[in-house]
Amino acid sequence: MTIEEFYTTLTSNGFDTHYGEAPNGTSCPYVVLTNITHTNFATDNRTYFKTTELRLRLVESQYHDWELINKLEDLLDSLKIPYGSTDLQVPSENICETYYDITITGGKTNA
Repeated sequence: MTIEEFYTTLTSNGFDTHYGEAPNGTSCPYVVLTNITHTNFATDNRTYFKTTELRLRLVESQYHDWELINKLEDLLDSLKIPYGSTDLQVPSENICETYYDITITGGKTNA
């Protein structure tokens, strides 16, 4: 799966999705994808297995919407994308965030 395909899948499932950073004035909830690294397996001057490590950030206003979190995690599960998550409360900005570290395997790795 490419980053573009993953982006399209998120948006087609109702998530307001941005790559890199959300524009100023974007209202919660929204998702931001950030490309961390490509940890491809290569040997003999050839890449045999491609992977892309992404950080997916779900930004919500003030409190977690557990139905939305479950919807996102169910989507990741259905795509067979493993993830780990970290929650962060930002009271000064009236938002809460959930960071998902995910790895996408196969396909092109360019965004």
